Amino acid sequence: MIKYLKQIGFAPRSCVWELTLACNLNCKHCGSYAGAPRDSELGKEELLRVADELADLGCRRMTLSGGEPTLNPSWDDIGRRLSQRGVRTNLISNGWRWDEEHIQRAKDAGLVSAAFSLDGFASEHDLLRRTGSFDRVVSAIDTTIARGLPVAVNTTISKLNQHMFWKLRDFLIEHGVFSWQIQVATASGSMSDNQDLMVPPEDFLSLVSCIADMCRLNTRKFNVRPSDDIGYYGNTESALRGGNNELPFWIGCRAGCQVVGIESNGNVKGCLSLPSSRHGETRFVEGNLRDESLRVLWTRMNAFAYNRQFDEGNLGGFCRVCRYRDFCRGGCTWTQYVQGGTGNPYCFYYQAVRQGRTELLDEEPTDVEAAYFKKLDASTG
Repeated sequence: MIKYLKQIGFAPRSCVWELTLACNLNCKHCGSYAGAPRDSELGKEELLRVADELADLGCRRMTLSGGEPTLNPSWDDIGRRLSQRGVRTNLISNGWRWDEEHIQRAKDAGLVSAAFSLDGFASEHDLLRRTGSFDRVVSAIDTTIARGLPVAVNTTISKLNQHMFWKLRDFLIEHGVFSWQIQVATASGSMSDNQDLMVPPEDFLSLVSCIADMCRLNTRKFNVRPSDDIGYYGNTESALRGGNNELPFWIGCRAGCQVVGIESNGNVKGCLSLPSSRHGETRFVEGNLRDESLRVLWTRMNAFAYNRQFDEGNLGGFCRVCRYRDFCRGGCTWTQYVQGGTGNPYCFYYQAVRQGRTELLDEEPTDVEAAYFKKLDASTG
């Protein structure tokens, strides 16, 4: 499938841009250790220059992120520059300090929407984030919608909320939210210290099926959008991906192919979620925008090699024998990294084969796939 991505061309069509790593919350599941700003974050003029570079390279969709992006005083200036250059731009906030002024600044900057993080109802959300944050974010949602700016919501799956997704869906619809992205909490960043809050991989058969059922009810007024770390093949795949992609199934991680992430100090990665200095990792950083332009970093030979020069031999565990390995390439690159290159147990297909739930699959497992788990059971049992 990497051949298909090469044919349509490598261009940073979608970007998530960390404007600052400063944050006014201390979330237990934060993958980037947000709180204090990074050393030597980009200034306003540098940010505007990078905005132009993104537009020149064909960026079409932008999410301004953090940390808490509104703690960068130039957040709306960056949004305005991107919007003026034809980039559909939104912002994701924790809602703690969001008020009428922020709404007006977002509208004046031409942002197409605002997104807020909501990880359950009051007890669950506040436990993960900060006491009182649920009331603040719901107020932010309601006020923003009332002022005419569309609102999306992001939710991270944890043990605290894994059984309440239908109730959350009803809640969001009642409040006028138009889009809901659901993503997986993995043992990275702050969550590595709170792994007791993570959902066991074997529970993802029922979770993914639930999310797929919600996707089947999508309308123009409200849609559920599973993140790229959810799913992979089986009878849920067309529901999960049919409405959001060129093809109705997972075609592999697009980090460094059609997606780019930018850190607040100018470091460039294929995806903002991939680890870097705060995780003691450097392999995913392609360079810094103070040293070279985005065009140079993006077009350099061997850039983003983990995806653009994908080699099946680098896959580990079940992914190495999986029938979909050429298309899937191991699923979400971040999840692969967290698992230490031993495969992706959060994969729907992995768990369906592992648990013998062949009724959830479009095809019977291959002999090699079935043999993998028999051997694994024999070695652990």
